[in-house]
Amino acid sequence: MDNSIGNNLPRVKIQNQFSIKEMVYMFGPISRIEVAERLGLTLPTITTSVSSMIKKGLFKEVEQEYVTKSLGRRTMLVDINENYKKVMGVEIRGSVRYVVIVDFRGNVIASAKDETPFTEYKAAMESAASLSMSLLENSSMTWDDLCGVGLTVPGIIDKEEGKLVIHPGYKWKDKSIKDDFASITGYKGPISVENNTIARAFAYAMFEKQELGDSDSMAYMFIATGIGCPFLNTIRSHFGSVAGDGEAGHMIVEIDGEQCVCGNRGCLEAYSSERKLLEKAMEVMEASPYLSSIYKKKNTFDVTDLMDAAENGDQEIKKILVKATRYLGLAIANIENFVKPDSMVIEGKLFCKEEYRRILIEIVHKNVYRGTFQELKLLFKESQDLSGAIGASAIAIKSSLESFLD
Repeated sequence: MDNSIGNNLPRVKIQNQFSIKEMVYMFGPISRIEVAERLGLTLPTITTSVSSMIKKGLFKEVEQEYVTKSLGRRTMLVDINENYKKVMGVEIRGSVRYVVIVDFRGNVIASAKDETPFTEYKAAMESAASLSMSLLENSSMTWDDLCGVGLTVPGIIDKEEGKLVIHPGYKWKDKSIKDDFASITGYKGPISVENNTIARAFAYAMFEKQELGDSDSMAYMFIATGIGCPFLNTIRSHFGSVAGDGEAGHMIVEIDGEQCVCGNRGCLEAYSSERKLLEKAMEVMEASPYLSSIYKKKNTFDVTDLMDAAENGDQEIKKILVKATRYLGLAIANIENFVKPDSMVIEGKLFCKEEYRRILIEIVHKNVYRGTFQELKLLFKESQDLSGAIGASAIAIKSSLESFLD
């Protein structure tokens, strides 16, 4: 007798269970028959597993009316129970920390932020942990009310160890994100750690799937202090899998160009990151009455202020923003030419303005390999403060579904 067959049965069952959960999460409300057909499993297998998950509260039944030729009928569909459990998502950046508590569908129940800038990892982590504990207390909740926590941070991540390998911008290196958060907060439940842009990509695939249509692959570019662009495969019928971490910010767009924080020259981040835009604006601020007035009031300014200055006639600021947009367009064209994602999602404050979207699209169109532009679906995601923390919560939900056993 081949014992390997018997040994593989539990693994097959676990994979089938996850596939069922994933299918219901992605396409619910959905009928048991459709789940069976999509997955190629028997209806009895689906019915048994679904019934168990309903009893445990993960799934819920939804009554739906449909019309036949002769009369109206009702059928019971199955969906994820959004009230099954709550999860927490935490985005840790030097410039800001965001925390959210969400239901199992990613709907935000409570949120908090700390915009105190820190360059030291310890201070940023202590801020994130303190903010998380305060949000729980203010929401009349305890750690026992959560089934998981997701943590995101820019940089290269070791997910298995829950560590930050390196954050080039702040020179954070070999930091035990997972253990440090657990140690400070006392939380003993599951903690998932992921790169902040990869987490955003998963959140988009899980929570905004309708925007992607029939796309089966997606690149997600996030422009902030740095620039990331991970690539997800198999998003049409699954949560997706990471095919590339996407440190697009360090794509060389200018030979022997400007110095980047990573030490190289000519990186995309050296021309188009928010950090670089603000540095360039500071250099010409004295010649900008509008920007100077903003700085006097707030002792700082952000990308939104730069766009306002450009709209108020500041041509130097306008040149900085247009140049940054053109380099981003070139980078996106290179990504399309090389990996050909079905969809490209772009999140950045600059692209809340139609003018910069138009410039970007023109540059992409001009530089993609002839005939492929029409195949690429360009989507603009509104840049919101909580996007990173919501991304962290998506990672926590995904991890919880993977570990949930029937």
